Amino acid sequence: MIGNDLFSIGGFMVSTHGAGSAVAFLLGMWLTLRLARRQGYNSELVVDFMTYAIIGGVLGARLWYVLLNLGYYVDNPSKILAIWEGGLAIQGGIMGGIVIGIWFAKKRKISAWKFADLIAPGLLLGMAIGRIGDFLAGGEYGIVSETFGFIYQQPGTEAYIANGPVPLIPTVLYEALGDLLIMWFLLAYKNNKVYDGFKFLWMLILYSVVRFTTEFIRGDSILIFGGLRSAQVTSMITILVVVAIIIRRKKLQQQG
Repeated sequence: MIGNDLFSIGGFMVSTHGAGSAVAFLLGMWLTLRLARRQGYNSELVVDFMTYAIIGGVLGARLWYVLLNLGYYVDNPSKILAIWEGGLAIQGGIMGGIVIGIWFAKKRKISAWKFADLIAPGLLLGMAIGRIGDFLAGGEYGIVSETFGFIYQQPGTEAYIANGPVPLIPTVLYEALGDLLIMWFLLAYKNNKVYDGFKFLWMLILYSVVRFTTEFIRGDSILIFGGLRSAQVTSMITILVVVAIIIRRKKLQQQG
């Protein structure tokens, strides 16, 4: 187990989570650039978008996390911008990225749906790598399990602070595997007769299913009502909205 801190450079400590996020971003960009070249997109366009997307993603992830923990931040407003202390919700990051993507597509006068399909596999790869970073940092831990658990040995990690040296299911690794399987499906799907946005919309549905399922074995989730966790409610809403969009796009395709 690596723990929170990875290494130090000139007195500056590089965190495991921060390094994992950086690697996730770079690998996600690498895959997206490869796909962009195959589909005839300008590489500079992709790099430009990724610059905006990382800002929108971080802002969206932080805003969603703050809203889910509103009681704490109402009492501690000075902590709202303290993202270096942790607190980013990946579902909020996706929402922020979508808003930026729509704005960017209109600004550059390109198809938002086609561009969304382009970035979906790279986004999933980045999410998977980021989740591996979360695991190595001892965050986003699962419930106690003597059979399938992993013992976090580092006292400074969230898992150790909350539970001590007990075996916890490495939930984020299951989520990372789910992300990679969805990515493989999107890359393998070659039917060009479907509507634009097909891959991105199905990515949202399949990821929501993965997230809804893995939340049952998460040990640090926020419960909100009816025994459901915040991420599960968000996943259910996402699926309903996306299904409605898919039905609408299929009707438009049939009419066109």
